[in-house]
Amino acid sequence: MIALSADRLVAHRGWQRRYPENTILAVEKAIAAGARHVEIDVQFSGDGRAVVFHDPTLFRKCGDSREVYALTLNELITIKISAAHRLGSNETDTVISSLESLAEVVAAHPQVTLYVEIKQDILQHFANTTVLDELERSLQKILPQVILISFDYGILHQAAELGWRVGPVLENWNDLNDTGMMPASAQCVFLDYRLVPPGTSLHDAPYPCVLYEIDNADLARSWLGRGAAKIETFAIGELLEK
Repeated sequence: MIALSADRLVAHRGWQRRYPENTILAVEKAIAAGARHVEIDVQFSGDGRAVVFHDPTLFRKCGDSREVYALTLNELITIKISAAHRLGSNETDTVISSLESLAEVVAAHPQVTLYVEIKQDILQHFANTTVLDELERSLQKILPQVILISFDYGILHQAAELGWRVGPVLENWNDLNDTGMMPASAQCVFLDYRLVPPGTSLHDAPYPCVLYEIDNADLARSWLGRGAAKIETFAIGELLEK
């Protein structure tokens, strides 16, 4: 039986199944559960600072209709983020954090790789160079631990030229073999397992493949057997116990 070991699993938005996603709390708990690979999303505040958050608006996680870009960093880090509707309790309510604050936490765990997803919404508000400069500032203490990922291949090409480790998130399966689209130095690619054509083995894929949103242990083992390099899961603690 294929082991669901820490080197084969990525904690998607931290330990999302148990804690509010994309929070310092969810990342700390994922690492405490044994995670060695953690993925988070970043958005930008109106004053150009990176925050750990998935959506361009605050509504889904905070019940607030405003856009992230309408508020400054100092305003955002006071806003409560909750998963009470999902978890049935307010006990794990916390606040939005800056990327810099999360990097301080990860710096205490040099064995952890942090995958930072650049949301495409950011690039509608800020230039690529501005985004990469802010990420470098925020992540300065942990740069060797970081892999930048994004659906936007263009910013990853630019990041790779600056020396970042990068990993595209595939929109389409055929992109995997398009050498012009993929950064030549990509460490891995992230993709929805449902994009993989039936019967396809990933053992011969040109890059290590990380398949996302798999919380079932048997499905995770099946894909690892078919050549997936890693499985990204909302249920990091639960799968590490399997």
